[in-house]
Amino acid sequence: MTTFTVSDLARRVGADVLGDPDRRLSGVASLDVAGPGDLAFFARETMREAVSGTRAGAVLAPRSFEPRDVRFSVLKVDDPHLSFATIVRLFHPEPPPPPGIHPAARVDEGARIGETVSLGPGVVVEDGARVGRGTWVGPGTLIGRGARIGVDCRLGHAVSVLHGVELGDRVRVHAGARIGTDGFGYVPGPDGAHKVPQIGGCVIGADVEIGANCTIDRGALDDTRIGDRTKLDNLVHVGHNVRIGSDCLIAAHVGIAGSCDIGAGTQFGGQAGVAGHLTIGAGARIAGQTGVVQDVPAGAELGGTPARPHRSWLKEAAQLSRLPDLFHRVARLERGLGAHEGDRPTRRNESDEEGA
Repeated sequence: MTTFTVSDLARRVGADVLGDPDRRLSGVASLDVAGPGDLAFFARETMREAVSGTRAGAVLAPRSFEPRDVRFSVLKVDDPHLSFATIVRLFHPEPPPPPGIHPAARVDEGARIGETVSLGPGVVVEDGARVGRGTWVGPGTLIGRGARIGVDCRLGHAVSVLHGVELGDRVRVHAGARIGTDGFGYVPGPDGAHKVPQIGGCVIGADVEIGANCTIDRGALDDTRIGDRTKLDNLVHVGHNVRIGSDCLIAAHVGIAGSCDIGAGTQFGGQAGVAGHLTIGAGARIAGQTGVVQDVPAGAELGGTPARPHRSWLKEAAQLSRLPDLFHRVARLERGLGAHEGDRPTRRNESDEEGA
């Protein structure tokens, strides 16, 4: 079992220590289940009650945190989430890939395989493909003809990297993802829809992560591109000719239609959708289930369908929640007004009375 002292961990993440620096820790856990040998973390004020009751041996906390006592060690850092992610990797390092090429893998004669590559059972590497050194390819994965895989990549099982696709270095692709599938391109004709050949490529930058069962279409003519360090959650769909900048975060079930241009640092909440041929400026933030139907300026924060400024959307949602009460109030007023008017004579009745 790997153990670290509090001071060992503090040096790794640049933390200031309160309490016993020599306490030995053997794992990480959440505040409510951590024991004396565990490190937990506290990042928000809403977690303060959980901190007061934790049995953890040590807690990562913001530098502003002032504990009422020091019965556990405290590691004060600038960003508890980031530091915790670093420390988790120390306790749970990624296992090394099994060495070599499995006998049940098939590598075509024209393919080139780098040093220390691991190919699992059922892997197929077609003619002209290149796999960079140190890359790990899981069982049942297809690397199509002419595809290029960078160094130190990780491809899960049953992944498809189709013909002509390029993956940069240290790309991670989770199980079932499909990269380089045909885009959805059709032209209506008198005898039905005619498929437009999709002859572009698909280029993925370095340090990109692609979640399980994502689908990324190749371009119709130009390449579909995803920039360095962008992260896609599971079940994301990227249409043909889409260009996504670097450092974007895209949550599950997002769909981006063809020929969109997504600026660097953009963030998408789950189930957001983007209509085709739109530009979303750098640093924009799109809330979950938002429907984007027009261009978005850089840095904008949007929500709702159709997309509108996030603050306006929240106000509208709050007002909509009041509609049932307003409806009942109006109904009561109408009933009261109707009853009151029923007691008053009409103009015709008044004329009849004068004539009498």
